[in-house]
Amino acid sequence: MELEELLKDREFEEGEKRLKEALRIAQREWGKLALSLELAGDIGDFDKEDFMIGVIEEDVIIREPLKSPTKSVSFYAPTFYPMYFIDNVLAMDQKLQGIGYRTTQALYVYIELATKAAERLGLIGSFAMSFGSGYAHVRTGWIAEKGYPVERLIFEKMFFRDKKKHFEWDFHWTSVRERLKEVFDKWSAWQSDEELYLGEVKSPAIVKPMLV
Repeated sequence: MELEELLKDREFEEGEKRLKEALRIAQREWGKLALSLELAGDIGDFDKEDFMIGVIEEDVIIREPLKSPTKSVSFYAPTFYPMYFIDNVLAMDQKLQGIGYRTTQALYVYIELATKAAERLGLIGSFAMSFGSGYAHVRTGWIAEKGYPVERLIFEKMFFRDKKKHFEWDFHWTSVRERLKEVFDKWSAWQSDEELYLGEVKSPAIVKPMLV
């Protein structure tokens, strides 16, 4: 075997190891997410086919799902680049023992996970995405570059209502599960009632008279 082929084989084997480890971590975090959303419903088992898998070093996407809620050019779409999912999962895990979930990598991972969980529970489109972004924010303390600022603020206020803003919470806490249920019910209500959504989220435009 030539040296070039040997190096390719080693790179492939190393890539496979990284992929397996990342998927193990992602499945573990999915279980924690499921626990926190238990009162809202059953999000089912983790399925790697729901997420974009890529090779970060060469910036080459080796598998792309048929559909992805993150593939959008909309101004409101969080720019967390799902092709980096595996790399973000591994980096998040490396930092967990030191600083917990308060990392940008955890932000991007949980936007992906929580958005898919919201879809499993019945939210669609921007409602699923804004729920995922809000969940990731209250989990990590970070904010995506783009996203849903009004919805995120509402999510944060509901989640931390009457409590000090504290991001080091546990997924199994009863208070956490109850608050997430309240937030999810609010998002479901918005999705079912456009007038309610517009009234609570989208403030009417203020028209100023022209000066002549």
